[in-house]
Amino acid sequence: MSAPAVQFDHVSFRYGVTPVLEDVSFTVEQGASTCVIGPNGGGKTTLLRLALGLLEPNDGKVRIFGEEPDEGCRRIGYVPQAMRFDPLFPVNVRDIVLMGRLDRTRFGFYARGCKEAARAALAEVGLEREETTPFSDLSGGQRQRVLIARALATGADLLLLDEPTASVDLTVEAQFLDSLDHLRERVTIMLVTHDIDLISRLGDSVLCVNHRVHRHAVGDLHGELLREIFSGEHRIEHDRKTRHQHGDHSACKHD
Repeated sequence: MSAPAVQFDHVSFRYGVTPVLEDVSFTVEQGASTCVIGPNGGGKTTLLRLALGLLEPNDGKVRIFGEEPDEGCRRIGYVPQAMRFDPLFPVNVRDIVLMGRLDRTRFGFYARGCKEAARAALAEVGLEREETTPFSDLSGGQRQRVLIARALATGADLLLLDEPTASVDLTVEAQFLDSLDHLRERVTIMLVTHDIDLISRLGDSVLCVNHRVHRHAVGDLHGELLREIFSGEHRIEHDRKTRHQHGDHSACKHD
């Protein structure tokens, strides 16, 4: 049986004495498309950094395809929310995508296989005709698709995306989602988002991150539940009820 793409086993993480994630356990199976939601400051970014191996847990274990993150991360493609760049710097689309192959250069030059991988990745997101276009000339949605291509050029089996539609308008968002829809047929996707429409279209399940992590079915995301997840007034009660449903009664007030 294949190992899960992502596995957190009783993971806790603190910045100094400040707890960020507490006793987090979940799996993302290979081929799944999982959306990650939760309030700001709840630990979503920390979750991604732990999966990427950029942080080490204080307690528990993280596994990527059954390996330690510093080994498994070679199979991860990371797509940030946006890319900071100097619009006057002369870099084209192909240059950006080839950055995903920097660990495969020899004597400072890209091998033929790297260039072929970059072209294939651009074709996969529908931008093969923009290979020589300056990156600064692209729309917001096109830039995000280029960043996905850069991640795919690494040979990624797992895509981690951090709010990829936050900076794009509705017109280009539809094209971007078409690209993700196509990609989920062959890669595992873990997507941080606040976009409920995106969740309903792409998500197989939802991880709610608020220091702890709870899994919900996409169909369960009704208005009352969303208020519990994002409202400071109701988060503690949401955590208590969800832990109770999963058999953890440590926060309950039973007689």
